[in-house]
Amino acid sequence: MSMNFSEFKRLLGADPGNQDPAFLRARESSDEFIEAARASGRFEEKLNRALKLAVPDDLISNLKAVSDAPPKTAAPWRQYAIAASLLLAVAAAGLTWRMNTMNFDSVEQYVAYHYNHDGEKVLSNSLGQTADDVDAVLARFDVTMAPDMSRMVSLIKYCPTPDGKGAHIVLNTQEGPVTVIYMPKTPVTDGEMMDFDGVRAQLVALKSGSAAVIGSYAQDVSRFHNLVQNAFLPVAAEA
Repeated sequence: MSMNFSEFKRLLGADPGNQDPAFLRARESSDEFIEAARASGRFEEKLNRALKLAVPDDLISNLKAVSDAPPKTAAPWRQYAIAASLLLAVAAAGLTWRMNTMNFDSVEQYVAYHYNHDGEKVLSNSLGQTADDVDAVLARFDVTMAPDMSRMVSLIKYCPTPDGKGAHIVLNTQEGPVTVIYMPKTPVTDGEMMDFDGVRAQLVALKSGSAAVIGSYAQDVSRFHNLVQNAFLPVAAEA
């Protein structure tokens, strides 16, 4: 039985290297399938380039120094420094998403930290762009995005959340760019508002997980509550 395009897109986003014969046949079955596979390949290449971080030349020797060194009281700072450098190398490589978020006391604290960390930079990078990767990113979470919001997306990328991987999204609105942080596994109090560092955010409870909508005071982020709440749709399983 041939694979329909919806199922093909879901598998392409979740496992682009899938070697199932039906999937491989579908990749070449029509212009629509071929172009979707090519777009996925371009997106995966961008991700691979982003993750190609240089390994420190002294990583192995530092690791060996930590394991071989006997306990010392004279200079414990050196062992801590080596351990810290190794921890930073692991974190920078992105081997675990929880490592960077496990110490937050609340979702509100996470949202403020995450936005302050790269929110403005992501907004500036999104200007003048269009998002071709919405389906590819969201397929990892078994959801898709409703058209009324997806056509507003100018940028989407993976990001850490308090409970694993999520998505950082920028919407182009009439009032200017608005940030949406999608948290697939994080519960929140629906409608809760917060202000920090000159911006306002509202938490939105979803059928699966949650989101935070962040914008300026002039943008009235509460106007986007219903749009965001109805935007993340579970991918229907094939019969």
